[in-house]
Amino acid sequence: MTYPFQKDKWKTRFALGLLGVLLGAAIWTHGQRRNPRRISPGFDDVVFAVSFSPDGRTLAIARGAGEPSQRYGRIELWNTETGALRHIIKGFDGPVRSISFSPDGQTLVSGSSEFRSSKIQEKAQSRDGLVFGELKWWDANSGELIHKLTMPGEGNSSLDTTYSPDGQKLAIVESFTQLSFLSNRSLFDFPGASARPISPMGRPMLFSADLKPLDAQTAEVRFKTSMRQSRPPSFSPDGQLLALVDGREVKIWNTQTGKEERKLKNLKGNPTTVAFSPDGKILAVVTIDFNHSYSGRFVEIVGKGEIKLFDVHTWKETLKLTNLGPVTSIVFNPNGRVLLIAGMARERDSLVPGVKLLDLHTGNSVDLPTSDEDSSGAVDSLVLSRDGRLLAFRAGPTTVQLLDTQAWKVKQTWDANSTGNVVERSVSRFVLSVKRVLAVAFSADGRTLRGETDQGEIKLWDPRTGEVRNQLPNEGDDPLFVAVSADGKSFAEAGNGKLLLWDAGSGAKRNVSLPDNRTISAVALSADGQVLAIGIGKDAMLLTPSGEVMKTLSGREGDVNRLAFSDDGLRLASVDEDGAIEIWNISNATIDKTITTGIRVTALRFAPNGQALATGREDHAVILWNLQSGVVQQKFQQHDAEVNALAFSPDGQLLASGGDDRTVVIWETASGRPKRTLKGHDQTVTSLAFSPDGRMLASGSGNASVVVWEVRTGKLNRVLR
Repeated sequence: MTYPFQKDKWKTRFALGLLGVLLGAAIWTHGQRRNPRRISPGFDDVVFAVSFSPDGRTLAIARGAGEPSQRYGRIELWNTETGALRHIIKGFDGPVRSISFSPDGQTLVSGSSEFRSSKIQEKAQSRDGLVFGELKWWDANSGELIHKLTMPGEGNSSLDTTYSPDGQKLAIVESFTQLSFLSNRSLFDFPGASARPISPMGRPMLFSADLKPLDAQTAEVRFKTSMRQSRPPSFSPDGQLLALVDGREVKIWNTQTGKEERKLKNLKGNPTTVAFSPDGKILAVVTIDFNHSYSGRFVEIVGKGEIKLFDVHTWKETLKLTNLGPVTSIVFNPNGRVLLIAGMARERDSLVPGVKLLDLHTGNSVDLPTSDEDSSGAVDSLVLSRDGRLLAFRAGPTTVQLLDTQAWKVKQTWDANSTGNVVERSVSRFVLSVKRVLAVAFSADGRTLRGETDQGEIKLWDPRTGEVRNQLPNEGDDPLFVAVSADGKSFAEAGNGKLLLWDAGSGAKRNVSLPDNRTISAVALSADGQVLAIGIGKDAMLLTPSGEVMKTLSGREGDVNRLAFSDDGLRLASVDEDGAIEIWNISNATIDKTITTGIRVTALRFAPNGQALATGREDHAVILWNLQSGVVQQKFQQHDAEVNALAFSPDGQLLASGGDDRTVVIWETASGRPKRTLKGHDQTVTSLAFSPDGRMLASGSGNASVVVWEVRTGKLNRVLR
């Protein structure tokens, strides 16, 4: 049987600028790419994968830029009935290559190529860094990150993930690239969701891949095998078999034993796609035979497609469809009688995106109506809802269409602009700014990090993914002083005769009336955010969140310069400009201890147990005071500039200090020895906070950015902007 999809040869051209590379199959553009350091408008939003939820009510679209180092990546969740946007998941540092819903529809797993900077501050053109594959499990309803797994090995180019039908396993195929100097043979993988580039010298990129079936709950690897090159795998309906492409072969694996059961060889061309029929009796294999030649700066590619159907019990060929054009993806309808084929179709003298239905019993075929507005690429990423009533596919680099299969009409079209202004598309990873982050704090569960700048802006990040969950802009004058509660829920800012309290969760802001409109010289918040301390002249005043004065702590000789609450909220430390420290008992408004330092104090923080107080001094030293005896317990010296910020680990065994020398030092409080020195800030370090589990340290600095460090290794984890 010959399927009349396209009988003519097809040709397309891609630029190979001297320093550039092809965007590859993920973009399918006919235009030239002259500058490899720029992405054409719209190509920050390339569609890499499409997936229906099991009930068909939600369509997930995975997007990203053409290059991992551009750090664009998101998942859009759309309501298939109304076309409305349900949610956007934006916690990615690179393109999202694959997505898969669990069978119960409660979990969404993504595979992404994550770019990790090697330096804190990088210009937009910088490629300094590493790319890793990362699996993330998301709550499909709320978009909340459940957990993640960073794959070992560098240079990830694609990470395909697929749930087994029973939801117990995940098939992971991680691909890597390397430049080939041994062959001029094209390994271009047409056209699929993952980029398959050609090198700047016109030589192909060689691929290697690892298959890793995982336990979907524990992420434990069941077995592992290496391959030459692969595409997204396909489970049989009972989950017992896993079919996937390995170079020019198709291999069938037993998911229970981890053994290879069958190998389909001698296929004409390169296999690109595999799919099981709904009853598991048939395996369909798509192959494309490529021929190419080099002409100056261009590659001319000519390809023919072919589909073969194999009986799964005997592995004998039962049907062959030849003389096809570039077939990009296939899917069986629910009863297995119809095969839907996506790719490029010839209309008059040009190639346009096309989808056809082939009745496997009669051989009859029907063209499906698709939009020809974006004919820059083949139709691919073909997916069918479980009940067969909805069909979705990628119709060009950035566009997804949804068809009603009852009427065969386009129901919805989503492109790069469908989300409106919900998605922030920054043009640079490095934006020069004088904004300094004056206060940072982790939430109690460690899943949110909040920070406020000296211009009164508050940002809420997910420190695990880097996603900006919310941003509260400043609506008034820039604050002079900023304080944050231990859980990051409340911020206090003072300046220019005003005192404001922010609820960082809701964004609600309250103006607090100042007594006699006096000038504030210091501000602090209790750990729970329920008590606000302000310095006014020689007094420290304690206020409720509503502004009611609870107590006035009087009796100082000098003006209050700095304030800090103990973690239990029972004591308050105040310092004047001459370095005299007073420890107040809040309950009876008396001074428990007075410490005379004789030098200006630049930072102040209680130890978690409340028995010690750390101070930064203008002579660049950090002093740990014993509050029982009032004597120096430890002296830490390594900074060569003024210390601005201090933070204790939750167990009190570590103390972090940061200052004008643009470094952060992590100290052992017992020995006084430096454990780690964290470098790379290009501006002064102004705030510090440990995560609740003590594994991460956040340092606030200039450019309105917060750096998250791994405490144990001292490695840069990510930069939050």
